[in-house]
Amino acid sequence: MELTALISPERRCSISAVERNLKRLSSYDAGRAMQQNASIDAACAEILGEIKRRVQAAGNAYPFTIDGTALVLSGKARDYVPYIFCLCLSWFGWKAKKGNKIFPRRMFEDLSKHAAQEFIGGRALRFGAPRTELPTAFKEALLHLAVAIGEGQVRDIQGQVHAQDDTLDLIAWRDFPDGQEGKLFLVGQCASGSDWEKKKRELDAEAFFDDWFSERPPSLRGMRIGLFIPHRVPRKKWTSTTRRAGIIFDRCRIAYWTQRNTAFKGDQKRYSDWSRKTLASMQA
Repeated sequence: MELTALISPERRCSISAVERNLKRLSSYDAGRAMQQNASIDAACAEILGEIKRRVQAAGNAYPFTIDGTALVLSGKARDYVPYIFCLCLSWFGWKAKKGNKIFPRRMFEDLSKHAAQEFIGGRALRFGAPRTELPTAFKEALLHLAVAIGEGQVRDIQGQVHAQDDTLDLIAWRDFPDGQEGKLFLVGQCASGSDWEKKKRELDAEAFFDDWFSERPPSLRGMRIGLFIPHRVPRKKWTSTTRRAGIIFDRCRIAYWTQRNTAFKGDQKRYSDWSRKTLASMQA
């Protein structure tokens, strides 16, 4: 419904259109007609319920409004860049192509960093490889990370290290005015692909700092772990996923916090351009 509302001339999609498509996809059986209709009605009710949950979760970062039983685009798509980018990345995915200069996976990690920064109310760095704001070499990146967070001591690592990012994609923290140890840490892993459920327990932040720091940052005691995904977690899986992955930053939460981060404003054109081209391919 969201994608249809984005590409249709009317900028809307009704639940009746969804109902017709569901009936078309169902093999009609006169003996089971009542049961089939009941199942379709239940599916449509669940769809409307999910839309209402998205409205609540994303707040003013949600691009659509409910008009009766129709989903309608609010204003211009360019006003809702974070949500639409995550929607397109989740639905269409992305595959590396030779000579491609646009990398949506990296873009998603940057987007997640903006969301984490605004959520924490402090600073954030993307540690995921290939790095842009930190040195590309792993050892140098660790040293810069330790200086930035102001805690811990990096080990004297000999020889070449090929760890890339060792599953740590981003870190956000909030300092006190005194700059001393003892602050709020949020470390996160980004999973933009459809296999995101396999990565719920992949990040072991304590092991990361034990492996690469001779002196652990004292603030790790109060550390929080987050999983950043451009998808929506099914309602039935939310609680169990939270138990395993930590704080879930799904499409709605990422859009909500990124939309509020003024640092993202200067970077949103490339996200808007990619989403527009991706939606255009759907219309072709």
